Amino acid sequence: MKLSLFTLFLFSFFGYAQHSTSAIVVDSADNTPLEFVGVYNSKDHTMTNADGRFQFSSSSDSIIIYIVGYDKLITTSQKVKDTIHLNKSVLELNEVTVTNEKTLWQKVGDSVKSNYPTYPYKEKFLLRGVLRYNGKITRIQDIQGKLERRTLLYTKEIDPDNKDFKVELTNMRKVGLVKDENDVYFIFESFHGLFMNLIPLNATGDDFDLTESTLENGKKINISFQSKSSIENENFSGHYIINTGSYAMERFKMSVELKNKPFQESGKKIRFRTVSFDKEISLSKTSNTGKYYIVSAKYDVKVELTDKQNSYTSYYDVSFILTTSDNEGDFEVKKNVSTSKDLFKINYPYDQSYWNAQNQLLLTDEMLDFIEKVQDPNSEFKIRSNIKN
Repeated sequence: MKLSLFTLFLFSFFGYAQHSTSAIVVDSADNTPLEFVGVYNSKDHTMTNADGRFQFSSSSDSIIIYIVGYDKLITTSQKVKDTIHLNKSVLELNEVTVTNEKTLWQKVGDSVKSNYPTYPYKEKFLLRGVLRYNGKITRIQDIQGKLERRTLLYTKEIDPDNKDFKVELTNMRKVGLVKDENDVYFIFESFHGLFMNLIPLNATGDDFDLTESTLENGKKINISFQSKSSIENENFSGHYIINTGSYAMERFKMSVELKNKPFQESGKKIRFRTVSFDKEISLSKTSNTGKYYIVSAKYDVKVELTDKQNSYTSYYDVSFILTTSDNEGDFEVKKNVSTSKDLFKINYPYDQSYWNAQNQLLLTDEMLDFIEKVQDPNSEFKIRSNIKN
């Protein structure tokens, strides 16, 4: 039997129909927007922005909305309301000093090769960088591309190398002020530096106090860490979420406060120092390979700036958000950018059609206001941008 062109069209349409939904996710107790909430199913993944907003499109109607510390919501696109209220999880807290930490951590270590790819693989990524100067946005950059990693985690057999990452840019938009009011240009991270920073660290040695609690009826263990006074001028705190079935690390969060850190000099006039940094990494297991990959990550750094006369004090806050997809995908990565270059100095043409359709990470209202302000032809600001009006 021959199918008509119209029949083929209908088959194609229904076979690839997309379910699309958008909403705001808030804490049910105080209605505050929740950032970094995963919105996903077996086919697609996105997350909420700082306003708590997301837009999600998928050929599957199912949706899972989840962030550690809150009850998981499993629903469908048809049932999603404009505002989604998440309830904080009831934790089975057993806040005692961990006595079997070495045994537990040994199991995590023994499971590294079975849980994570410690071999070369490829994935697609979306990276957002936002710079704030004294609390106000001065730079936004979104980069979409393909990434080839030599490994996800480093082991005793695998040492870091400056050639561990190969990147092919496929889309980019950027807009921002070139320099601040004191004629200072803030240097962004490179791909290599950023990807290396977005790797979980071991904070379970003798310099840390550890406490343990259980989640989801014992299916997961939360190991919280706090640095002891033996680590001078540095305060580390955070936690690991360990899956008790696979002994895989599913989440790592760390906050570091640096006290009395000496200033570094930049040129003849400027002095700067890092005040604090935070990293948050979520890993998820895929059904294709049975391995865990970084599905989303965030890296924040606060830098204090002054001159040699200490005539002023300013603060820069830079935040990077990374999301990945198609982990271990079957595609070629054609390197077209240096992984050691300042990200904001990378040039790549702007594709308006792509960014109009992009919903993996929405721009916040604050970001939209900033872009409109600095793109105004009558603006006083000296900007660097690839976005065409």
